[in-house]
Amino acid sequence: MAKKKPQPSNSKAAQARANAQAQVKAEERRTGVIIAAVSAVVILIFGGVVWFIIQSGQVPGLDSEDLAKPAASDVTGGIPVGTSGVVGEDLPEDQPRLDIYLDYMCPICGQFEDVNAEDLDAMREAGEVEVYYHPISILDRFSNGTEYSSRAANAVATVAEEAPSAFLDFSNALFESQPAEGTEGLSDEQISQIAVAAGVPEDVAAQIENGDYRKWVIAATDQSSQDGVPGTPTLRIAEPGQSFDEGKVLEQSEVPYFEPGQLRTYIESF
Repeated sequence: MAKKKPQPSNSKAAQARANAQAQVKAEERRTGVIIAAVSAVVILIFGGVVWFIIQSGQVPGLDSEDLAKPAASDVTGGIPVGTSGVVGEDLPEDQPRLDIYLDYMCPICGQFEDVNAEDLDAMREAGEVEVYYHPISILDRFSNGTEYSSRAANAVATVAEEAPSAFLDFSNALFESQPAEGTEGLSDEQISQIAVAAGVPEDVAAQIENGDYRKWVIAATDQSSQDGVPGTPTLRIAEPGQSFDEGKVLEQSEVPYFEPGQLRTYIESF
C-alpha cells in the first residue's frame, strides 16, 4: 500500500505564499525601472532626432532670421509675459526670471498649472517675477500619430504673435480641455474653437491650422534639451541680476512645487 506524501504545514504554506508575493513585487519594481529607463531613452532619442534635423539644415536655429517665430520670444524659446498679462509688455526689472517648460499633452503639466497658476499670476501681476513660457513638444508619440503636442504648441505660438493679450487665457484653456495621453488629442478645429472662446479673434484662430510655427516648436524643443531641460514640466530660475545662462533647473527636492504655495514662497524669498 502506497504511503501518502506528507502535506506542508500551514506555516510552510504561508511562507511559500509570502515568497511568491515578494517575487511578484520585485518583478513589478524591475518593470517600473525598465519603463522609466525606456522613457528616458525615448526622450533622448527624440532630442537627438530633432538635433539631427536642425543640423541637417531643414530647420534653422532659434536665432535665425528665416524662422517664423513669435516676435517677443527670445533665443531660449521663451515667451515673456509681464504685469499686464500681454506677451512682451510690461516686463519687470531686477526680479527673478522664471522659465516654465510645458507640453500641452503632459498630464503632470496640467497638475502643475492647477497648483501654481493662481500664485504665478499674482506674482507676475505684482511685478515680483519675470515669467517666460516655453511651449515644447516631447510627447507627440502619445497622440496616435496626430502630433498633438506640436500642434498645440504651434497654436500657442500663433496666439502669442497675433493675439498677445489672449495668450495666457488660451494657454490655460488648453490645459482645462487637456486630452489624455494615448488619445488623438484635440483636432485643429477644436483647438481653434477653444482659442475663440478664450478671447482670440476668429481670424487669428483660423491661422492655427496653417502650422506656421511648427518649425519654431521643433527648434525651441531642441534648444530646451541643450539648456538642460529633462522633461516637462521643468522650471528654470535665475536670480535678479543673473542672465539666463547663470540660472539653474529648479529641482523638486529643493522646492516641492506640486505642493500649494511652495513655489511662491521660494520665489518671494529671493
